[in-house]
Amino acid sequence: MRGRVQRITWWVILLAAGCGLFAVRSLAQEACLQCHETEGLSITLPSGESIPVTVKGKDLAASVHRDLSCTTCHPGQEKYPHPPLAAKTAREFRVASARICQSCHSDAASDYSQSVHGRGLKLGLADVPTCQSCHTAHTVKPAKDPAFRNNIPLVCGNCHGDPQLASKYGMKEVYQTYATEFHGVTTFFYRVTKPQEVSPAAVCYDCHGIHDVKAVDAPDSPVNKQNLLSTCRKCHPQAGALFASAWLEHERPALGKATLVYLVSLFYTILIPSVVVFLGVHTVLDLWRWLMDRLEERRR
Repeated sequence: MRGRVQRITWWVILLAAGCGLFAVRSLAQEACLQCHETEGLSITLPSGESIPVTVKGKDLAASVHRDLSCTTCHPGQEKYPHPPLAAKTAREFRVASARICQSCHSDAASDYSQSVHGRGLKLGLADVPTCQSCHTAHTVKPAKDPAFRNNIPLVCGNCHGDPQLASKYGMKEVYQTYATEFHGVTTFFYRVTKPQEVSPAAVCYDCHGIHDVKAVDAPDSPVNKQNLLSTCRKCHPQAGALFASAWLEHERPALGKATLVYLVSLFYTILIPSVVVFLGVHTVLDLWRWLMDRLEERRR
């Protein structure tokens, strides 16, 4: 009986300690939010670039990081006025933020460092996405959240749908073509009409990987032609040997690429508007004939 009382006592102490820690963190967040909930708050870096620092409390409360204190991710910012940032440019700021993420998410950071994005960051490319680019800073949602998954094409499209970036790095129109084919149409439909349900169609990371995105022609890339059928079979286990050969590699059909698909598409592009125009003209003529008949009847 005495041992049972002791166990209960320890549980009460642990629960109280946990509640106390949560309360301290909440109070610390509230103190920071007194300033940082101000709309339009920003800091200007020596480069002249502006970094927004407004944080909405309700967004932070819905984040997976809601139980962390602000200084967990912003060390050295305990005092006010805050000391000046070491970062001189927006890129340096993003790189420094990513390093802080690595302190907890070491496995993801290791995969990222070997990816095309991570290697680009090492090369000094200013446009390469870092942790915040995909997960945001203060509104981080669980990766398994349906809304997060269904929103992935738009997240990737921020870069891969940008014509300037596509031209700069020679990227294909991956976002535009994905958005118009079955996987993209289905996912966008779920995002708009069923945000709390997971889209059954493939999104970007199902085929390309999550943090370990490889170059398309890399031997171990899941979308390399040698590995593509295995990747398709993750969702289509009965896929035959020729299944992957129908994949257009995010390219639009053309005379030299999927010629038959292009010709069929062109045929319907001409046929459907022509039929609509013909029916419209036919309807107008029919109404005109009806009107003339009514006028003729009145004259009699």
